[in-house]
Amino acid sequence: MAANDRSYTLLLNHLHNPHTQLSLQTIQGALSHHLATLEPIPTPLAATAISSPYFLSQPLTYHKLNALSTAFRHATHLKFRALSKEDEKRGRVEALFEKTPKAAMDGWVRDVVRGLQGGHPVLRLASCSGLLLGVEDLRHSRTPAPLEVVGARGVVEDEDIVALAEVMDTYGFGATAHGVEEWEKEFQPAGQDLLSIALIFASQSFPLIPQNKLKVLPLPLLSQMLTSTICATFKNGSFLSSVSASVTLTADNQVHISSSSAFTQTIQSITSSPLTASISSIARFTSNILSLLLSLPSPSSSSRALDENLQAASACLQSLRDLAKTVERDWISTSLASVTDEHGIAEDTKELSKAVWGILKTLLFTIIMVANAALEAAVFLPPVRLGSGVTPTTLALQTLNTLSHLAFVISQFGGVTSTSPDSFLELKKTFYLALDILAQGDGVYGDHGKPKAEAYVEQVCMALDGQRVLEGNVGFRQAKEAFALASIEQLVPVLSGKCVRNWVWGACAPHLTDASHRESFESAHSTVLAVFASYAGQQQQQQGGEGESVRGWVRRQREKLGRAGRHGRSGSPAPEGTSSRGGLEKKGTEPASIDTDFVKKMVPFYAKCLIENSTEGKLHTPQLRMAYAALVRSACACGGGSDSDSDENDTGPSALAWYCVQLLVDTIQGILNKQTARRGGKGKAREGVSSEDISLETLHRLELTLVSTLSLLPLSLLALALDEVFKLLTLEDRTREKREEVVEALFTEILEGVGDSEKEYAMGWWYEHRGALGEEEVGKKEGGNQKDGERSLSRL
Repeated sequence: MAANDRSYTLLLNHLHNPHTQLSLQTIQGALSHHLATLEPIPTPLAATAISSPYFLSQPLTYHKLNALSTAFRHATHLKFRALSKEDEKRGRVEALFEKTPKAAMDGWVRDVVRGLQGGHPVLRLASCSGLLLGVEDLRHSRTPAPLEVVGARGVVEDEDIVALAEVMDTYGFGATAHGVEEWEKEFQPAGQDLLSIALIFASQSFPLIPQNKLKVLPLPLLSQMLTSTICATFKNGSFLSSVSASVTLTADNQVHISSSSAFTQTIQSITSSPLTASISSIARFTSNILSLLLSLPSPSSSSRALDENLQAASACLQSLRDLAKTVERDWISTSLASVTDEHGIAEDTKELSKAVWGILKTLLFTIIMVANAALEAAVFLPPVRLGSGVTPTTLALQTLNTLSHLAFVISQFGGVTSTSPDSFLELKKTFYLALDILAQGDGVYGDHGKPKAEAYVEQVCMALDGQRVLEGNVGFRQAKEAFALASIEQLVPVLSGKCVRNWVWGACAPHLTDASHRESFESAHSTVLAVFASYAGQQQQQQGGEGESVRGWVRRQREKLGRAGRHGRSGSPAPEGTSSRGGLEKKGTEPASIDTDFVKKMVPFYAKCLIENSTEGKLHTPQLRMAYAALVRSACACGGGSDSDSDENDTGPSALAWYCVQLLVDTIQGILNKQTARRGGKGKAREGVSSEDISLETLHRLELTLVSTLSLLPLSLLALALDEVFKLLTLEDRTREKREEVVEALFTEILEGVGDSEKEYAMGWWYEHRGALGEEEVGKKEGGNQKDGERSLSRL
């Protein structure tokens, strides 16, 4: 009998002694062993363990509870291994009269659960979590074989749920924000409380429980408790508040923080906390609860229940937003925010700096996981009027504002528009999903009766204006600007013309010629091009056309330039509001009403702006080509732009498109004239590269850009433009390689880009001039640099 075993007696003695000197690991191992070997049943030992003075003694620390949970998990493995060995030793006849390992394991698990019933809720939750994890391990065990005890598993799941419900009842109702009564705090370790510790174990085991069982819990309250635990993990965002008092500067003006400072101790307490170690499982559990809250209600569910669930989800996201806002506020005032590289930090402070960034990135991951779950579930909610006014759009706005507060952290991953293979995909998924929901709208209006998307854009633009007049960290400001511009770009299709004219244009203008911060530079151009694309699509719909959509045109341009692209890099600006990065779908929304007069004023300005950005270090060749093509497309759409509306000397709609073409031709001719006048000069733009070489590179970009506009022109302008291209290509002062590339691009544009109504003329023109253009060279390099072109258009 195990009761007569001396080791079993010693274990009982230590469990009843709250001040035993035996190590926790030793007690854990002994408990696992005897739970697995105790005969006839383990019920008495399980009951003794969770009611023993040793485990009940204050304080109830995470390490003690984790040892208890691990003991039950390991006991499950030991019992199964022992049963399997016994089964192997039995003969065939003997096996007929004995339980199978599966039946014996099922009975053992049930006996353990009976011993846990009625114990302390936190200890019971920890024990059931360990037992459930052990049962789950058996399903995936390869040694000796997988085993699934369905009946007993259901019993463990039920007891786990009951234990969590009792924990919530004991430490939730009438408790403080962190679930602990004031008088209990003196018994708790710093930074820990029983509710948070209990939720750690719940987050480990509850993902294994069927979703329909979890619905018996008060999910709104549970989501609140989990959110409070997340906030407590990051000190409610105040962990950066003591940085300023802890920072000193070395003689080399490096940031130094003493290892004994209050800030260092705060960071160490966070990194060593069991909450931080378990934050991924807590965030995943929170995401699961929010998904359940916002899952499509049954027909019998009332709108009141849906309203309460939406309010709970909104309260969760609002708490995370407040947390991020506090972090942002404290980060601005820290010396670490102004450090641009590791050389600005003292050697003995670098590890601390890495720990800070690790905490910030962990916070971002946590928020994204929770917000994404809420948004994915909110997409499928029915459009009903609720008393609280909380809608899926509310959740989207809270998510965008939260991410905006953490823009300085997001910039460490390349920003939300990064197309790098190493970019943060879940971040972009959450970002664009929030914008999709906001753009879709729900019939609810924001401040001053404006749609929420428009009110959000105005709010963002006002914030940008306020930041420009303030002196502060440049990197922080640039990260905020890049995030704001990326948000605005995706919302352009649903904005009114007044909002675009009064707010969007002013937000983009300062960045159109400043390439010092690449993400802001490209996002500003993408936003302006989104305005043009939205206007062109609006005109097409008003004319009742069944032609190619904006999205189809952009896809075709991407494929075409992907084949013909040269010298491109990733990150080209998207010339539309509905970028494939986020996939903003405007189902059910009216086209944005952008004034034609406003577009007519923008076209000449932006044409000059693009030409100014054709120099090296600004827009890359594929970017410039697609941007200028989108500009010409919008210019043709002004007032209709059909060929029948104008002739060669027209001053109407076609004249605006021809202005863009003529500006390109004049610029190219101007560069050629300067090259001729400067023949024999020795000017240098930078070491090893002559100014003539740079001018020729710009000339080549502009010629390719001119070719890209041909397929957008009506027939009367196409004839004129082709003649201008022919004149430029037949000049003697041309390098063979550059000329061949332009001719090849021209052939591709005529073959694949020109529309049906202009195709006959364009092909006739090509056959007439192919001899002078050197037709035999066309196609030799087709596909040679296709990957470069595709990579440069990946942002589209």
